[in-house]
Amino acid sequence: MKSIQVKKEFNAPVEQVFDLLSKHSTYNVAFAPIQVVRVKDSADPERPDGVGSVRRMGFGPVKPLQEQITLLEPNQRIEYKIIKNPLVKHHLGVIQFEAIDAARTLVTYTIELQARAPFVSQLILAQLKSAIKIGFSKLAKTV
Repeated sequence: MKSIQVKKEFNAPVEQVFDLLSKHSTYNVAFAPIQVVRVKDSADPERPDGVGSVRRMGFGPVKPLQEQITLLEPNQRIEYKIIKNPLVKHHLGVIQFEAIDAARTLVTYTIELQARAPFVSQLILAQLKSAIKIGFSKLAKTV
């Protein structure tokens, strides 16, 4: 199984960083021009982007990628998986939050991926790693 990991320090408290990264709409900023929309709310009315929620990603009306939140531990961890994608055999995204001190947070983003076609996983992961680094740098400037 191939994987990548990106670590980024945010100059904000863990609660603020978690709140930012636990909202699907945040990823419109982080990964622009890719567009992200929530297409299914979680069962928790207080946290519609929580466990069970589904987001679609893509460009304009074409958003073929669907991700579902599978775990959400406030201020600690978010996990999601890709659903309904014939090209991907396994995909798990994990975002972990760690308070460095009262005003700084370390975010560790890990993605495991296994595509159905050989050698494709490495290409996808390389692109994701680059996009996450750029996206997190953009977000870090907003908090």
